[in-house]
Amino acid sequence: MAKHLGKKLGLSNEQVAQLKPILVDRQQQMQTLKADTSLNEQDRHAKATGIMQDSKTRIEALLNDTQKQQFEQMLQERRARHNSPPQAQ
Repeated sequence: MAKHLGKKLGLSNEQVAQLKPILVDRQQQMQTLKADTSLNEQDRHAKATGIMQDSKTRIEALLNDTQKQQFEQMLQERRARHNSPPQAQ
């Protein structure tokens, strides 16, 4: 994922190196959340949203203005694909 973002956003090797622990931390938090059976669906969703927002903020702190715009555009495209109805074939 870090390499993918690195290529997509034109990140330096240093930025990619700083990005990796953020992505690992997010993945670990999401796995912990998934394993937590004490939460109802609404609480689980709220926590997942918080984890994603936190990692997004941390990632954006590494980026220059141009990279931030590209990152935001990537996220919007992903949300559009995720929220669009399935295509009939």
